[in-house]
This record gives sequence, C-alpha cells and structure tokens, in this order.
Amino acid sequence: MTPDAVHELIKDTLLAAGVDADYGPRPTLPVEDGLVAQAAVLYPAAPFHRYSRSAGTASGREDTLTIVCVGATVLDALNVAHEVEQAIGGMRVTSKGGTLRQTVATAPAPEPNTDPVRVSMAVEYTTVTKG
Repeated sequence: MTPDAVHELIKDTLLAAGVDADYGPRPTLPVEDGLVAQAAVLYPAAPFHRYSRSAGTASGREDTLTIVCVGATVLDALNVAHEVEQAIGGMRVTSKGGTLRQTVATAPAPEPNTDPVRVSMAVEYTTVTKG
C-alpha cells in the first residue's frame, strides 16, 4: 500500500520526536554495538471509506497504521512503543478528523532466526475522518 498524506504526517511526527521510523519491510535495521537498535517499522493500510449518504458519496474514512516496534530486548521494544505513543497518541491528523487512537497492541516477543537477536511488538493506530 502506498502511504498517503495521513501516513506521511505520522511518519514525519515520529522522526521529529527522534524515533527511527520508516515504512516496511525494512530488511536492514539499525545496529548499535552489535545489537539491533530501537526502531519503528510502519505498515500503512488502505483507507476504509464509509458511505452513509443517500447521494452515494463518501461520508468519512478510516485510516489505519500498524507500527512494529523493534529492539534488542523486550524493554527496548516497549520503549519504542512508549516513544511512539508519546509522539502520536491523540494526534489530530486532519482538520475534520478525530484523534489518532491506539486500537491494538501485541506483547513483545523475540523473532525467530534473527541475527542479531531482535524483539518486536505490533501496535495499531486508527483515526476516523468525517467527509
């Protein structure tokens, strides 16, 4: 899925907050002292358009972004998730939109067969824009 303006705004906000963020897949993650450095991998979803008007035009849309928070340890992955939430949690991405809300989060877990070892957790954010 090609990122749109909403996803670009979120990515730019994360980068401005000091989070190493880029769109996935990221076959090469940053490494510090032989360990995977803290990073966020962004996977935008296609917008879901809502049609509730009799004219058949869109009355709103839902934008979703899954962010995989990565680090060398469970605490590193949780720290990335915390930094992401501090940067974008509750952010208003459009003038007609609601705030960005965390809708799903997984527990951090080590990824199998990775060298160096890396731990990741997925966090999903969603916002609804009124048409």
